[in-house]
Amino acid sequence: MIPTVSPHDLSFAHRELLYLLAIPAIVLLWGLVNAREIRRVFAPLMRAIVLALFVVALANPQQVMHSEGAARPAIADASASITPAMRAWTLKLIRDDLGLRAADPAYMFAASAVPESIGAVESAFANGTGCAECGPGATNLESALYRIAADPDAHGGPAVMVTDGWQNRGDAERAISAIVSAEIRLDIFTPPGARSIPNVAMTALSLPPALEKAAPFALGVTMENLNDLPAAGTITIERDGAVIDERKVTLARGSQRFDFPVRTETAGLASYTAAFKPDNPALDAYPEDDSLKGWVGVGARRKVLILSDSARDANYLGIVVNRMGLEPTVVPVTGGTWDGAVSGYDAVLINNVPSERIAPAAQNAMAEYVRRGGSLAMIGGDSSFGLGGYADSPLAAVMPVTMKPPQHKEKKRALILIIDKSGSMGRNDKLTYAKAAAETVTRTLKDNDLIGVIGFDSQPFVVIPLQSVGQSRPYFDQMINRLSAHGQTFMIPALREAERMLGNSGAQVKHVVVLTDGETGGTAEMYYDLVSRMHHDANTTISTIAIGRDANVDLLQAIARYGGGSYYQTDSPRNLPQLFVQDFRAHGGEITMVEKEFTPRSESPDAILKDLAARQMPPLKGYVSTEIKPRATMSMYVDRSGTREPVIASWKYGAGKAMAVTTDASGRWSGRWVSANVFQPLWDRILAWMTPEMPAEPKIDVALGYNAGRINIKLTDYSAEPGNAARLVTVLVTRPDGTRTETALTEEVVGELSGSIDAPAPGNYYFEVRSPAGKDKKFPPLAFTVSPSVNAELPRPEPNYGLLEQLASATGGRLNPSPAEVSTQRATLERRVSMNPYLLVAAMIMLIGEALVRRLTA
Repeated sequence: MIPTVSPHDLSFAHRELLYLLAIPAIVLLWGLVNAREIRRVFAPLMRAIVLALFVVALANPQQVMHSEGAARPAIADASASITPAMRAWTLKLIRDDLGLRAADPAYMFAASAVPESIGAVESAFANGTGCAECGPGATNLESALYRIAADPDAHGGPAVMVTDGWQNRGDAERAISAIVSAEIRLDIFTPPGARSIPNVAMTALSLPPALEKAAPFALGVTMENLNDLPAAGTITIERDGAVIDERKVTLARGSQRFDFPVRTETAGLASYTAAFKPDNPALDAYPEDDSLKGWVGVGARRKVLILSDSARDANYLGIVVNRMGLEPTVVPVTGGTWDGAVSGYDAVLINNVPSERIAPAAQNAMAEYVRRGGSLAMIGGDSSFGLGGYADSPLAAVMPVTMKPPQHKEKKRALILIIDKSGSMGRNDKLTYAKAAAETVTRTLKDNDLIGVIGFDSQPFVVIPLQSVGQSRPYFDQMINRLSAHGQTFMIPALREAERMLGNSGAQVKHVVVLTDGETGGTAEMYYDLVSRMHHDANTTISTIAIGRDANVDLLQAIARYGGGSYYQTDSPRNLPQLFVQDFRAHGGEITMVEKEFTPRSESPDAILKDLAARQMPPLKGYVSTEIKPRATMSMYVDRSGTREPVIASWKYGAGKAMAVTTDASGRWSGRWVSANVFQPLWDRILAWMTPEMPAEPKIDVALGYNAGRINIKLTDYSAEPGNAARLVTVLVTRPDGTRTETALTEEVVGELSGSIDAPAPGNYYFEVRSPAGKDKKFPPLAFTVSPSVNAELPRPEPNYGLLEQLASATGGRLNPSPAEVSTQRATLERRVSMNPYLLVAAMIMLIGEALVRRLTA
């Protein structure tokens, strides 16, 4: 390239040979002296000229021409992430600020680098055609840097690069050594970021790649709104393809993070996908960056065995155990005896199962299990502790409480059932279930107990007069079926009839159960007077059961309160048999099982309850009476007549732990705890005490990340002997296409192993950490999803300053210097053209002419 040329100069390569011009001068003089005629002068003259031409040729005369050279090659980013505004800024920089000329060399690059001129760059950027041969759908800075490092014209000086620095192919850091070897200093300019883009991007999905056991965690979603306007939409969280959470969000301009609470409930590998759907698609022109996918690998869960009277009674416990990241195994022990094994379980819960249903050998095995380091809890109910026959069982010594056998005072008991038989009871089989309830309750009574049944509408109707159960049992079902639904509702005559029947019974324990589904006649004061007299004067307790929402709930609650009984409400007639039995057990003379409302208490600090200690707990409706053993710890208790009776007690037994929870876990007594949301926190702390983390468990953190086409993996061992982690040295990788490769993890510092895996394609990559030691450590499964968005060529709000600063400083250049400070000086090129060919041609012509002249003048 010769943009400008200076005037020509003449120089001689061997100027000293010009002294030889004296020879042709002498030859000329000699010829002139000996010339006798004027015509003979021409031949010597021409000979002298020929000799002079040869002498001048020997001195090698050269024509010297000076020109201004080209600037060093510039490098311009032509990928799709460079917006028209950014290209216009680039044109102004190279043409106006740096003063580069159209003929100066340049490279345009995207997926690959193509040699061009500054003029071609200007044309491509100004016309909006771009660089199709560069592959604008991707950016490979590494390729561009290697290309300019191989260009000799760029060596040994500064080179200008214009780019946003975002790459989705290759790794620019790998090309730094080549640039340094070529002695190229990179002066890098970054066009202003795309300030307003019609796009909403999900930029990060934060979640733990591995958990030692199932545990709750926060899943973080980072969104970036590049619009000038707020963008509304919905973030959806899926686990293994099933939606687990959704949230409506409104994104202001800029970046925002949203955290979603997540509970892992199964071991193994689970995928979590976060996706954003805009309300206005016009504000999100690049949907490829609207979702991200991550994985959480959960190690094998600890197992908890729950022996329960029924699967239904274990519902609450199973949910709590699951949510704590433990694996519940619920075994309903409904008939026969259980003789299973407890080995392999981290804790065993006996939930209201009588002793007779657990084989003696199994109970002995449980006692040994605790002695050797296991954890056992017995949970209250009408078939637990002393009520369940455990007072003389092998487990009595294991429990931290002394159990009381069922204590029934030998009193004569009388029960009267008052059943509403008005017309409304005929709907939804209510009267049918009421009859079944009456039949069921007789099966819980002894033959010498007294039973009577009164039906009522507007008048009482004695179905079965008060008599012994043994006497009425043969015809009880037949008589109860005489009840039929019709008439209005008036309860007072039926209560008066019950008062009369009980007054003549001679029973020490007298109890009445009233069942109705609607309003009843009479004033409240009439009922209060009658019920109070029956309770205080005749020592009778009265309970009420309301079916549905049409009953006079306030009146029935007051009757139960004034009558010293209990109030129940149910929307399902199917529950009536259970409620009848439950109520009679509560008011049938049992003193070991205490069924009345009380408020449990605790003291702080407490190693089990922790922050729940000394907190006001909701009332409970019952517990099993026990006594705390010496050296046992009582975390929660009830004050019963000045005596503290344990609700939660614990102690160490041998190498293990034993706990007594004397209230129930089915909701019968602890329903207030469930509704007040303290049931789960309380059991979380109980189970945490029973199944603590083992000291021998290594504390290993797993970190997975993606950068420039590679997945980086790092294992950090925080255990007391981190050197043991060095045995975990390989990772087996399964790529999206099913191919497998294995890579070694190297220990850069003590307790830290790291490595990277080539991940050129989007998709799921699965990892299996392998240890040469074999079975010493089982790692959770690992996976990483390379999002398709990593290959998307999208405008960014700001350049990749971190990478570009590293490139500039490593090569001795600068990032975003003033254009005036950047050297685009062109070298002065010197060109020399030898005159010898012309001189020799002239000499030959003159020599031929001399011969011709000499012949003509001879």
